[in-house]
Amino acid sequence: GGASALAQQANVVARDAWVRVPAKSKMETTLYVALENHGTAARAVVAVSSDAAESAEMHEMTMDGRMMRMNKIPRISLPAGRTTELKENGMHIMLFGLKTRPAIGESLTVNLTLDDGTTVPVVATVKK
Repeated sequence: GGASALAQQANVVARDAWVRVPAKSKMETTLYVALENHGTAARAVVAVSSDAAESAEMHEMTMDGRMMRMNKIPRISLPAGRTTELKENGMHIMLFGLKTRPAIGESLTVNLTLDDGTTVPVVATVKK
């Protein structure tokens, strides 16, 4: 039946997604989101893309001595039954080469590809 196919898709759910309004001189922004894995298997985000941007990358903030550094990472692990938060000073998704400058209150859609081939659409609200 159709319900089981839907349940497959809903194993990983995105909540509270938002992007920061880009700085005046920049056409890039950062996406923050809580990713809930309701499944019994661990998953991972292995690719990100958005029609609103030329490219999207997964990054992680790490402390290097007293300096904050942003490192590109190949995947974001989503342990089973847990919520993985992409937040400030942690893991996040960068969108580069925005095609239009989003205004506060608008939304952008970012697609996450998981290691099992499913995609999770994330609708992020633009905030200050």
